[in-house]
Parts: sequence; structure tokens; C-alpha cells
Amino acid sequence: MQNSSENQPGPAGFSRESEQENSAGWNIPKPEFIPSPTYWPFLLSLGATLIGLGVLTSNIITATGTVLFILATVKWIGELASDDRR
Repeated sequence: MQNSSENQPGPAGFSRESEQENSAGWNIPKPEFIPSPTYWPFLLSLGATLIGLGVLTSNIITATGTVLFILATVKWIGELASDDRR
């Protein structure tokens, strides 16, 4: 008896033929490349928190938060760009 699902199209962007070609039945996940873990997002959020706290308390805390925010943003983007080049 023939399986009725063989003649039906799969979900959008998924074909039954590619499933049959792959012997294990697995498909390649997207994205194929995941950036390496980093601490820069945490430091970016810490800088944003210090900026907000500094607005309420002191200009020194605001300046520290701003420097940390800018540094973390630049370093995080630079790290992601260097991972893309590899």
C-alpha cells in the first residue's frame, strides 16, 4: 500500500525529495554558523544600566556607563565581524 503523504507537498521551503535524499531524515539547520559565546552583551547591558542609574545619581556613573556601553558595542561588533571572516 502506498503512503498518501508521499504525494502531498511538505511545509513551505521543505520538499519531500530532500528528505528522501538524506538517509537519516535530518535537514540542515539555519543558520549554519553560530557565533562564539562572548561577554560583550552582558557588559553592554551593564553599561546601559549604569547610564540609567547615573542619570538619577551622579555624572561619574553616567560617564562610566557610557564608556562601558560604547566599548562593549564596538568590541562585540568587531568580534562578530571577525567571526564572519573566518
